[in-house]
Amino acid sequence: MSAIESHRAILSFRSVATGFLLAILLNIWVPYGSYLLQSSRMTVAHLPIAALILFLVLILVANPLLRLHRPQAAFSPHELSLIFSMLLIASLIPGKVFVSYFIAIIATPYYFAAPENQWVTTFFPYLPDWLLASNQGHAMEWFYEGLPAGAAIPWTAWVIPIFWWMSFFVVLFFMGACTVTIFRKQWIEHEKLTFPLVKVPLDLIAAEQSQGQSHIFLNDRLFLAGCGIVLFVAVWNILSYFYLVSPIPIGASSFLQPLQLSPSFPAIPLRINVYMLCFAFFISLDILLSIWVFFLLGIVESGLLTRIGLSGIMGATGGNASVSSQFFGGFIMFVLLSVWSARRHLAQVCRKAFGRGADVDDSRELLPYRVAVFGLLGGLLYLWAWLYRAGLSLTAIPVFLAFLFILYFGMTKIIAETGLVFLDLPVNAHEITVLSVGSGRFSRPSLTVLGLASAYARNWRGMGMGSLALVDRMTDGYWPRKRGLLVVLGFTFVVSMVASLAYTVYIGYTTTGAYHFGTRDAFGGMNVGYYDLIVIWMRNVMSLGQYETWFMGIGAGLLWGLVFLRHRLPGWPFAPVGFTICSASVIRDTILSIFLAWLVKWVLMRLGGTMYYRRGQRFFIGALVGHCVGVTLSFFVDAIWFPGQGHTMHDW
Repeated sequence: MSAIESHRAILSFRSVATGFLLAILLNIWVPYGSYLLQSSRMTVAHLPIAALILFLVLILVANPLLRLHRPQAAFSPHELSLIFSMLLIASLIPGKVFVSYFIAIIATPYYFAAPENQWVTTFFPYLPDWLLASNQGHAMEWFYEGLPAGAAIPWTAWVIPIFWWMSFFVVLFFMGACTVTIFRKQWIEHEKLTFPLVKVPLDLIAAEQSQGQSHIFLNDRLFLAGCGIVLFVAVWNILSYFYLVSPIPIGASSFLQPLQLSPSFPAIPLRINVYMLCFAFFISLDILLSIWVFFLLGIVESGLLTRIGLSGIMGATGGNASVSSQFFGGFIMFVLLSVWSARRHLAQVCRKAFGRGADVDDSRELLPYRVAVFGLLGGLLYLWAWLYRAGLSLTAIPVFLAFLFILYFGMTKIIAETGLVFLDLPVNAHEITVLSVGSGRFSRPSLTVLGLASAYARNWRGMGMGSLALVDRMTDGYWPRKRGLLVVLGFTFVVSMVASLAYTVYIGYTTTGAYHFGTRDAFGGMNVGYYDLIVIWMRNVMSLGQYETWFMGIGAGLLWGLVFLRHRLPGWPFAPVGFTICSASVIRDTILSIFLAWLVKWVLMRLGGTMYYRRGQRFFIGALVGHCVGVTLSFFVDAIWFPGQGHTMHDW
């Protein structure tokens, strides 16, 4: 197929239209399930189950039916890759991944302010009104408590702040695309990153090219075995909602008795998360080994430090302050070494951007290198101006943006290399900015604006940077020339944001009120905590402790040493990337699933090599499909029998 034919195939009208319709459906379905049903949270992942479920319906149900009745009407692999890419971008918005944080920030201060929390006297004079929804005419009161009979939804209270915030988010999204464009060749062609997270959708799409009216996986015994086992557990646990049986302790909310070496050592949660287990099977053995080994070493280190009196006050990096700071220091060094190792490639990119690199090929990138480089610089200038207009000082802006880029870029690179489906940020950019410099060195307007950064600085998907990297890798085999893909993805991002925000605001007014959406999604408690943090910063001198700073330096040195050993010793068994993430709370909660994935994969490779591993892939893809079917069934059961009192079958 020529480049022109490939371009037309992937950008067919029906594939784009289908992608937009599914994107809108996803951005209505997720808040309905999370806020009104209080069922599973289906966007808390780097490849969210909400996107995967809709894609599975398309590829395992709709497409075989089309092939049965009109074979020529079935979606081609090129079209399926585009639709999945649009679903992945659409899943950036609804629920806890973004909307919960964002609406909690813009809708909270004028409704929750009270004499007890001292917001009015502490930071209200510094709030940028153009970024917050006003309570004039009871707009926020009705949003949180429900609309009175006969009253109209006060949409105008939301228009101006959403417009200005959206401009900020769209620029962040575009800068993410520029960054992915600049580093794609380095990661794929030079460092040979495998992007394990897109292995499952790519295998599902590749199987579409086989002959037959049904999907090839539906005739595979290992696939059906994995699907059947996991679906049986899911159905059994759904029956437990009605107290007909006792639940099987497998799933997102089912913890076994934690393991603790002694009272001075942190407890190790024991939980089998099916979603993490299935995707972890596709991660390389050295990375899986590194994660659980470094995690256990961190547990031992925490216990030993506690015994000698260095348990530390809960620090900026969470958990044991010293140990968490150590691993965050490794995270920073990982990012710096990633940029340093790409220095020759970056020089080529700059040559091309400034018109001196005619020999540099950028035809396979999302954007021309010139657009990517100058777009990144232009976006940076807009963010700088936006933050300054909001009230952040000129000296604080570069520190905050540096931490924001380090965290977004680092997460993107780590997800590309590891394929972990669940992973949160090690710290939040606004919090580490305040604690690194010291809260006493910031002006009150700056602290206020940094408090508002909870709307996006907590976003573990980097406002799209990580998803764009996955999309870029996934479409490599189907679209050699990707110019035009970013336009579709950009419109998907904007449409999804408008749809999810509009629907969330609508159900806040017309149903029980956002205050009753549940404490899991920042409307019934966490939102107040975000603003209480500003008061804490202003009334207390806060900074990183001496030990935290030292341990960050130690962690950076250890990461450098691991990289050195990795390059000098060919048989070195530990991947440095495992050191950067092993202290994350999500890793702690899913460590048993990670260990089991490593153990099963290690045994299969020992017994039968790659042949057994490939068979295992079909089993775990089947298990993943069974889990998706079970979560979907649980959603419908909650919608019919337990609205507002739903059950969490899926979470991280």
